[in-house]
Amino acid sequence: MIPPMTSPASASKRQSGPFRLGVLLSGRGSNFLAIQEAIESGQLPNTRISVVISNHAEALGLQTAQEKAIPTAIFEKADYESRTALDEGIADCLKAHQVDLVVLAGYDRIISAPILAAFEQRILNIHPSLLPAYGGKGMVGLKVHQAVLANGERESGCSVHLVTAQVDEGPILGQSRVPVLADDTPERLAARVLAEEHRLYPSVIGQYLQNHLNREENQEAHDPVLQ
Repeated sequence: MIPPMTSPASASKRQSGPFRLGVLLSGRGSNFLAIQEAIESGQLPNTRISVVISNHAEALGLQTAQEKAIPTAIFEKADYESRTALDEGIADCLKAHQVDLVVLAGYDRIISAPILAAFEQRILNIHPSLLPAYGGKGMVGLKVHQAVLANGERESGCSVHLVTAQVDEGPILGQSRVPVLADDTPERLAARVLAEEHRLYPSVIGQYLQNHLNREENQEAHDPVLQ
């Protein structure tokens, strides 16, 4: 069961206009690009990406964002005295860009308390397995697909979930399945799962915005004003 939405701590009431996404990535950002293309095609209406943040200055996803005139920001570990200070900086940046929903798109750091508190139940992640199987710390990239093949699974897939303090254990919002083929390698399986990620993630984001953030706004609009 998906918990009810709550407003981000320390954040003001959502501004009118399109829903604003904040994307966190560490590499090429193929899921970020799939989301942006869904926005451009109209699959994700009334939505825009307000900022793309990376913990690696050389991340290809930053270049893609800049080519599309999307604001970017870099928060590298070496520039901060602690993980908490780094994530406080990221949370402040997201709030400065008036982000409604945080989207992790291949972000290789665990989200810590400052971001979780500022955007409670407003952070989504996509994982390349059918959670709860093959999730948790250390289960990233090809390691996931290697484990799936080693265990003789007949199917795999991807899952979109809410981000909580427990890695990959937040409520699952959507899944897509792919068969595991007899001649699969981790790389081949990863490629098929990634194609499903690109289809699933924009769809779940759209549903979540409409079913939760939109509903939250409508409830606020109809709340009686106490004199």
